[in-house]
Amino acid sequence: MSKEPDYQALQAELEAITAKLQGGDLGIDEALPAYERGMQLIKELETYLREAQNKITELRAKTE
Repeated sequence: MSKEPDYQALQAELEAITAKLQGGDLGIDEALPAYERGMQLIKELETYLREAQNKITELRAKTE
């Protein structure tokens, strides 16, 4: 059974990709897939945060 990466793992991967892209050492053949992966990670992180916010909203509603 595979476990999905947690927020910190996704964020760390995005930061590593960002550093590589900003470093300017990647050729276009390496930069394009890295950029695509970075965009995918951003979407996953946004979803993660949205789900966490929804959960917090639900929990607050139960305590009010």
